[in-house]
Amino acid sequence: MSIGDKDKLHKLKEIRIDKLEEKLDKDIRGYDHLMDYKHDHSAGLITDWSDENIKIIIEQHNLEIEKVKKMKIEDFSLKEQKEADKST
Repeated sequence: MSIGDKDKLHKLKEIRIDKLEEKLDKDIRGYDHLMDYKHDHSAGLITDWSDENIKIIIEQHNLEIEKVKKMKIEDFSLKEQKEADKST
C-alpha cells in the first residue's frame, strides 16, 4: 500500500467516523444519559440507569466503529472515495 493509499484510507475512515458521530449525537438526543466518548471513538455509559434504547444505540455505534477500523479502501463506496479525494 503506497503512502497515498494510506492517506486516502485514513481520510475515508475519518469521514465515516465523523458521520457515525453525527448519527450517534442525533440518535441519543432526548434520552437522559451520561456518556463517555473515548479517543478511539467508542462510547460507553457512565451509569447503569440509562434507558435500554440508548444502550442499544451505543452498542450499535461501537460495532460500526469497530467495522470502520478494519475497512480497506475498496470497502468504501465510490461516493465516499470521491469525497475523500476532494478533501485531500
